[in-house]
Amino acid sequence: MSDMKESLIMMRDMAKSRIQMLKDGITFHDDAKKAFYLREYESKLRELDHQIRRLSLTLVRPGH
Repeated sequence: MSDMKESLIMMRDMAKSRIQMLKDGITFHDDAKKAFYLREYESKLRELDHQIRRLSLTLVRPGH
């Protein structure tokens, strides 16, 4: 499960990087598509954070 958590963390870091690039205007997309992709990446980032937290709780969970 540790490998899964590491993969999720890498995906989260990539999403954060992409969000920052979109906010800085480093994209070939027009404003409408840029806003769409920004919303999508932010949504995925929230999902990844949630999955990482759940996995962390599972890894720490005693005795099962």
